Amino acid sequence: MKTAMAVVVALGIGAGLTAVSAKEQDGTKYDKGSTVTLQGCVVAAEKKDTYVLTNVREWPIATTDMGKFGKRYYWLDKLGKDLRPHGGHTIQVVGKITDVKASEIDIKTGEDPTGMTVEIEGPGKDVKTSAGNAGVNPASRPNKEDIKITLLKVKVEEIKMIAPNCNSTM
Repeated sequence: MKTAMAVVVALGIGAGLTAVSAKEQDGTKYDKGSTVTLQGCVVAAEKKDTYVLTNVREWPIATTDMGKFGKRYYWLDKLGKDLRPHGGHTIQVVGKITDVKASEIDIKTGEDPTGMTVEIEGPGKDVKTSAGNAGVNPASRPNKEDIKITLLKVKVEEIKMIAPNCNSTM
């Protein structure tokens, strides 16, 4: 799975899951007040103290990566300086969902050597990163239109290093 995260750290989930009966199958696991555990690799985004969490896994395990408004992405309510020492590490984050809202990912062409960067719109500050880090496949976006997402704001309660690198099996 691939994903994204940022300043007050945003992260998303990119997967080949389907949206069939997402609301019925996942129920209230991703509603305001629910606790979520995320695990992934911390990668620096373009602006200082903004980060993306890649290769993300989430608990509770979902039957789909779709939320109410589109693919599920997380905005971690934590300062970038708290993630700085974890650059290149696999970490686990535990927190409570404090808000669920519609948002989007803006596609920016020509700003990256690969031809595409994305900007994840979050509360207060956006996160700019490569399309790959955000789980966006450039080939599947021929019109370069914005991507509607479900943004879940998470109040981080715990950050724990799982492995000193991102190559470890999770």
